[in-house]
Amino acid sequence: MLKINNFKLISSKQIILSIADLSLELGTFTYIHGTNSTGKSLFLKTLIGQYKNFSGEITFKKQPLSSLKNSVLLLNNELPVIKKLDYIENIKFSLGKLGNVQNNRLVEMASILGITNILKNKMEFSSRSERMCMYIIRAALISPSILLIDDFDDYFDDNLFQRIYQVISLCLKSGMLIISTGKSSAVNNTTFSIISGELKRV
Repeated sequence: MLKINNFKLISSKQIILSIADLSLELGTFTYIHGTNSTGKSLFLKTLIGQYKNFSGEITFKKQPLSSLKNSVLLLNNELPVIKKLDYIENIKFSLGKLGNVQNNRLVEMASILGITNILKNKMEFSSRSERMCMYIIRAALISPSILLIDDFDDYFDDNLFQRIYQVISLCLKSGMLIISTGKSSAVNNTTFSIISGELKRV
């Protein structure tokens, strides 16, 4: 379980996001929506240890935030791709040789997402949504305890959204905790909204 207590996120010497008490279980999907500059992205960067200007307590499995380093993966628009490599090569990059089970999972997820026919295409010509599909497949193969997806609603049309949820469901069944952010309030899952600087369940 991820537990957050008396959390205050600080930017430019101001508190931009407060969380009084929040507990999130493994195997669940949480969506946080809010307008620009409400601290959504900084909150995710706090969980992965990239942003440290905050107060309060964050624990994972009763261990301090610093223990999350090797258990958390953040997906956002800052992630690089190797343009000269194709989709499969980018997915496998840094993972080493995949076993039969992982290869089968890769093919299954690509089929769900409807991108099997472009797996051999160079990433140089890929769209933002295709790149995020690649990141999500790779994340599923890495299987971190916690997966963070920034601007989740910014990459997919309605049709691809439904396909992405199928892949996310596979991740949740493996016990992964997924926390995502976005501007839309139409994502149908455990949803929180940032209202007047406070995180509230809606």
